[in-house]
Amino acid sequence: ILFFLAVVCYAISTVAYVACWIGSSRRSERIAQPALLAAVVLHGLAIVLRWIEAGYAPLSNGFEAFSFYAWGLCLAYLLIPSLRRHALLGVFVTPLALLSILVASVLPKRIEPLVPVLQSHWLPVHVGISFAAYAMFTLAFVAAVTYLLQLRALERPGQWSWARQLPSLETLETVQRRTALVGLVLMTGALISGSLWAEKAWGIVWPWEPQQVASLVTWLIYALYFFARHNLGWRDQRGAWLLVGGFVSVILTFVGADLIMLDSRHSFLFGS
Repeated sequence: ILFFLAVVCYAISTVAYVACWIGSSRRSERIAQPALLAAVVLHGLAIVLRWIEAGYAPLSNGFEAFSFYAWGLCLAYLLIPSLRRHALLGVFVTPLALLSILVASVLPKRIEPLVPVLQSHWLPVHVGISFAAYAMFTLAFVAAVTYLLQLRALERPGQWSWARQLPSLETLETVQRRTALVGLVLMTGALISGSLWAEKAWGIVWPWEPQQVASLVTWLIYALYFFARHNLGWRDQRGAWLLVGGFVSVILTFVGADLIMLDSRHSFLFGS
């Protein structure tokens, strides 16, 4: 019931954020963030109760993965002041979270015994860090898309009046940089913890699993973003587009690699 109530609150928040943007409604703005906060609290309680019931961190299958990603994304959005005070960014955050939670809702929810490789203290450490990185990269993507929209609006002042409410380019560029940096640090931790776990579980630090390769590619894209930003002056739309490309790589890392080889060691989202 907590999960269902959380889904309802995510939906209410998404609609309110969109109404706030389209209709410039103060009433919708007053509803959007409290509804999102309620969703995060209810969802967090549901995750804790599932953890207690299962006896292990609920991060081992598709339902739990998509559910945790949605929760982590919205929690990060609410906890970061530079994001939270710009309500219109919620227009882009909440639909992504709602989509993820809806995907989770159609996947099997039953609690099953962990396969041997997942019976490790590395499960909450490695997977938790990975999803924290995904959340930060998603927020960087949101800031990048908003930056590109605002840039287009400034180029066409008479046609894109709806974009005037968006944060300034300077603010969005700062948000991009900070969230991408935190994501890159977390992704580094995910790669290191994953290698340590692989060595313990399979006796090899880097078995070249599809998801490992995708994770490394994702890390390289964001490392390239900072190299280009600091050394080539990509503090404009070129950097924003690179972050969009990075998010595509995140999606491939999260879901795509699991679908490419269903029998790989990392295939837990949709069963193996």
